[in-house]
Amino acid sequence: MCISLSWPSSLHIHPRIHQFATMSHKECLVKLYGIICCYQLVSGFASGPPFSTCLTLFPKHDGLEAQTTEPPYTIHIQETDYIPEQDIHITVRGKNDRKFMGLQIAVHRDKGDTEELMGEFTSFPSDKLKAINCIDGKKNMIGHKNNEIVKEANITWKAPSVNQGNLTIHFSIVENFDNFWQNILRPLPSKVDIPVVPVKQISEHKNINVDFDECGNSLGCILYPSYCTGDNCYAGAAFKDEGNRTRFKTFVGINEGYISLGFSDDRLMGDDHTISCTYKDDHYTIQHGYNPLYFNYRQYKKDEIDDMTVSVQDGKLYCEFTRPKDMSVVNMMNPSERLGFDLNNDYYVMIAWGYLHRGSVAITHHVELPVTTESKVNFKSTIIYRGSALPGLTQIHALLMIVAWILFTGVATIIARYFKSSFGKKMAFGAKIWFQTHRASAVISALITAISLIIIFVKVDGFTEVAEAHAYVGIVLMAITTLQVFGGLLRPGPDSKIRPLFNWGHWLMGKTAHILAAVSIFLAFTIKLIPKTQSTFGVVIASIWVVCQVLWELFYELRRRRRESQEKKENSSLKKADMILLVVYVINMLIVLAVSIMAIYFF
Repeated sequence: MCISLSWPSSLHIHPRIHQFATMSHKECLVKLYGIICCYQLVSGFASGPPFSTCLTLFPKHDGLEAQTTEPPYTIHIQETDYIPEQDIHITVRGKNDRKFMGLQIAVHRDKGDTEELMGEFTSFPSDKLKAINCIDGKKNMIGHKNNEIVKEANITWKAPSVNQGNLTIHFSIVENFDNFWQNILRPLPSKVDIPVVPVKQISEHKNINVDFDECGNSLGCILYPSYCTGDNCYAGAAFKDEGNRTRFKTFVGINEGYISLGFSDDRLMGDDHTISCTYKDDHYTIQHGYNPLYFNYRQYKKDEIDDMTVSVQDGKLYCEFTRPKDMSVVNMMNPSERLGFDLNNDYYVMIAWGYLHRGSVAITHHVELPVTTESKVNFKSTIIYRGSALPGLTQIHALLMIVAWILFTGVATIIARYFKSSFGKKMAFGAKIWFQTHRASAVISALITAISLIIIFVKVDGFTEVAEAHAYVGIVLMAITTLQVFGGLLRPGPDSKIRPLFNWGHWLMGKTAHILAAVSIFLAFTIKLIPKTQSTFGVVIASIWVVCQVLWELFYELRRRRRESQEKKENSSLKKADMILLVVYVINMLIVLAVSIMAIYFF
């Protein structure tokens, strides 16, 4: 838990320690979780599998996938069937002295409620393995406790006191961080046949109809992007209050993988209740979960979710379910505690989507940013809610950058290159009007760029690997812009011998900065975190801007050269035409700027 700290004023405290001490409780947990998760990813969970794998048994090794080859291990189960409270003896051994580092074992029913973990592990090599209490159970999963390498392990599992029907023993075996085998199954039939206890099943291949005309009337809806109205939406959800239950219909524009609805007290990931729907290789699941922070901890549904349907229609993944108003999850930090999420209260809703691990129903960490509603959702209402993927500070960063480089830098470049003579010898504040306009536009662009850079570095706390190229280009751009501004302030006089050299250098540096700005904007819209719809729209708009800027500069350059080849004379009609063209250029850039802002705030 984060606490407030105080220390003598004479004591020098490292800035990072001070940062932790002054954070809010949730901000501090985010930082600490980040450190813990990074350590675990590097070490391969050497101290044992996390609770989040209780129902998946999928080793979370920095996004790596399981091997698809035959496991180089033998699994011997001494008993061929079981009766209640019988001991079942299991041996896991490497073939040809092949060794392993990690091991997970759990037992589930064959049919009916296949989520619940069965029985109890009573004997195992305690120097290597440990029994884990998974989701309201006791010693119902085996996991490794260190990264020591072993040749074999002998485990005893005790059957439940009541016959549960035919069972399946699930294994995951880790050879090393990069190589592991998952979803290894061994049957354990019941010695006595018993009827399967029916549970609520998922309807498959049944079309889910979302009547978007009823959004705002009989249905509450969450629609993304902001400009969409229904069938043209990339992702969304419709909900309807049904007394002590709420019905949801949700969809996203992918044809396999998962879509997840998260219910949160704030717009940050962490401490969120989730319901996820998956589809892959003609297999469907609906999963109840909890996000302690940046990963999903799958929980028992306990037959609480019903009217479940998963379907792929017209290239989109649809899901329908009804959930109780009040549901609870096991607290990741304190497994003996349950956290309640009651839809009689308002929550922000997050819509996330992504793909499943190969050969598993375990969901991967979403690549694209989840869509989060702008305000908390009242689940009894019939309001249309809108959401966005980019956090507020990121949107401000993007807005400032495009204003600086589409508008102000464009004006600064065009005026200095093509409109010096258009203003004549008119002066303003002791300098020619063209120069004052050029200098003001360049300085404003540099200041806005600096503010934008500070905002995003504060937001992400430095560099992020996913946007590394964009960040480095931005740093170089800021450096060149700063040099350009100071170079302009120190420019030599008109009669100086180095003035021509300065002019060429100043032009070249300015043009380089403008090109780097375009590269930076393209890199920003192609960051893999950006939802595909937003990325596509942004790239198109950025391309339109570049084409417009190039065409304008070609037009102005041809016009300038044509005028230079003719008799040099100044007349009012030419100056008037110049002013009209300048105004048209600015209007064109303002239109491009307005559409670019849509690429930021309409998604």
